[in-house]
Amino acid sequence: MNESLSESLIRPARRGDSEAIAALMVETTSEQVRRITILGSPYLARFVADELAGNKNDEYVTCTVREQVVGMCAWRHTDTALHLNYISVEPERRGQGLGIALMLDGLRRIHRTSQRMFSVDVFSDTPRAHAWYRSLSLRSERRTKWIELPLSLTQPGNGHDCTVSGLDEADLNHFRYGFSQFTLTTNSATYRVGRLGQNLFRVGTSAILQDTAALQGLVHLDPERELVCSGSDGDANILSFAHSSLIAESERLVSSGASVMEHLELSLSKRHLNQTIPIRL
Repeated sequence: MNESLSESLIRPARRGDSEAIAALMVETTSEQVRRITILGSPYLARFVADELAGNKNDEYVTCTVREQVVGMCAWRHTDTALHLNYISVEPERRGQGLGIALMLDGLRRIHRTSQRMFSVDVFSDTPRAHAWYRSLSLRSERRTKWIELPLSLTQPGNGHDCTVSGLDEADLNHFRYGFSQFTLTTNSATYRVGRLGQNLFRVGTSAILQDTAALQGLVHLDPERELVCSGSDGDANILSFAHSSLIAESERLVSSGASVMEHLELSLSKRHLNQTIPIRL
């Protein structure tokens, strides 16, 4: 009998698990991905603890062996899909079926009736993870390129052609977590702008690259920061913007939840891991 499976337990995460959860989340990501996401924050465990205390955003689940957290996953609900936001298992316990068990638990217990689809985002610097998800029948829905550019090279301006809201709350969050988000509005569009550490702004649309007022507004707020921007694989703004550098690529993979569950169960049977890990609610 597999020792990890025989002594393991899957349960909803508790606030006291936050340090272990954060460590697992960071361990499975590259330095570059940590730099452009919240995973690079030294206060990530504090954020996870507050998420758990307030039942916000993601639904965290842990896998424990003899009361020690050795694996975790975080699920995010949308109207039609159950999205796997994070999953991680201690390196020395990989290949023992714990990750499969965590995914099956989510698909069986956490998914809602309306959520017929399963989705996950995978960065290109994790080819083994990408191959694993592909083996579960997932297909590509979209590819995303991430670029970085120095705002100091954008056209100068006074920053008065835009408005910023939510900055006071963002400042409080930034002090507590090391990252935050505020809203920037111009005559052209409204943007949710993230701040990561002391060095980066991050925006999830390439449209901002053509909005001079928005770029000038960011420079006015903090001229020392650079901008990380993401857009679709064929986005002309992403491909052609001057002075930008391609720093990462990711892909959204999707499939029906039923199909993924079938492939996971088959994978367990091929490994002769038919033992069910108990779940404590």
